Amino acid sequence: MLILKFIFFLFFITSFAWGQKIVFIVNSSNTVSRISHDQLQDFYFKRNRTWPNGLPIRFFDRTDGSEVRKLFLANILKKTSRQVDQFWIGQKLYTGDSAPTKVSTRSLVISLVARFPGGIGYISEGSALPDGVKVIEVTEL
Repeated sequence: MLILKFIFFLFFITSFAWGQKIVFIVNSSNTVSRISHDQLQDFYFKRNRTWPNGLPIRFFDRTDGSEVRKLFLANILKKTSRQVDQFWIGQKLYTGDSAPTKVSTRSLVISLVARFPGGIGYISEGSALPDGVKVIEVTEL
């Protein structure tokens, strides 16, 4: 019986993780409504530092180990956590650039994106958002 409970628990957890999706949010004053995977990578890796309207981009990442970050790394950046960490170590040494700010909770991502006009972050899909942030569409362009 204990084995059956354990198998059911594993099935439930993996089903949840497989079904989880991420959405990208920006400050509600941002006029951008659509962004491509390539643009997200450029924003995250600081190859592009401004929105089309000239506002500086402020990318908010999630902390290591969070399921939503694992999805972001795999589906958007197409890199492992270790590869990303190595990239930012090199950037810090050679250019002085540091990685985007990592935050631990969904509510903190929302709060920070709402606070900074150039803010962008990602959260799990499915919950209502407060005033101050909006979801943007991600395209394959």
